[in-house]
Amino acid sequence: MREPWLVYVLVFAAVFFAVQFAYGYYTRILRTRRHVNRRLALLDVHLSPMEALELLKRERGLADTYLVRRVPYLSRLLLQSGLRLRGLSLSAAIFAIFIAWLVVWSFVFDAALLTLAISLAATIAMSLGALRIMQARRIGRFAEQLPDVIDIIVRSLKAGHPLLVSFSLVAREMPDPAGTEFGVTCDEITYGRDLATALHGLCQRVGYLDLVFLATAITVQNQTGGNLSEILQRLSQMLRARFKMRRKVKALSAEGRFSAVALSFMPLVVFMALNLLSPRFYGDVWGNPVLHLSFSLCVVMTLIGNAIMYKMVHFKF
Repeated sequence: MREPWLVYVLVFAAVFFAVQFAYGYYTRILRTRRHVNRRLALLDVHLSPMEALELLKRERGLADTYLVRRVPYLSRLLLQSGLRLRGLSLSAAIFAIFIAWLVVWSFVFDAALLTLAISLAATIAMSLGALRIMQARRIGRFAEQLPDVIDIIVRSLKAGHPLLVSFSLVAREMPDPAGTEFGVTCDEITYGRDLATALHGLCQRVGYLDLVFLATAITVQNQTGGNLSEILQRLSQMLRARFKMRRKVKALSAEGRFSAVALSFMPLVVFMALNLLSPRFYGDVWGNPVLHLSFSLCVVMTLIGNAIMYKMVHFKF
């Protein structure tokens, strides 16, 4: 054939359109699944509400009373991150991270004990950091949903429905994390837990501070009476204003947060690159105590700088 470029163009077009079709089909399915929260997905496989509630508690670690008593910080972090890995699955994931760090640091350091200690520290820091990131993202998604959740409750109350029915509407209409969390709260109230205790458990599972306003308003109204729909409507307006202010602060502090990340990881990246490209760069002076003192001073100054930049871009208002 005299013009092979035509074949190349046709092959490229065929592959391009096939990839686009597969991507569109997958995203459409994924978008549909995201609108269904975890609780409704469990009920859809013909589980009873009680069985779904027990399974959700096991997935979130609420049934593990030993971990709650012994390591409350880790238990709260796992609970608020929404991670469903527990037991052997979580241990296997952490062990895989440890092995990966062990392989990486073995190319940097020759001492086995030092490599083991640094790998262990890096595994712990990475695991806790990943859980903190998951926790922050989940709380952020819940914060975006909370004003809409309150609006659903307000419209339901104005229509004459009781509060429990309003919670069930939120559980059915909202995606995760709000849908599942309010569904668990609704099931707990249905199976005998009092309203104040169920709302306290909701605040503990989510970890969002502004949710305390909703729980307090409902608890006080339940004890003293009053127009709950009007109170929640004003609360929704206040939460939207606070959320708008947080987004504005986040946009204004984006440069400072990026600088903190870049300044924190750049020395480590440069150090590892030099050891991989030129192993003798630090080899000749590694035993010099002045070098160890310099490295220690650099680490301390980096930590101080990170703390200062963190205070500059994270503040309460």
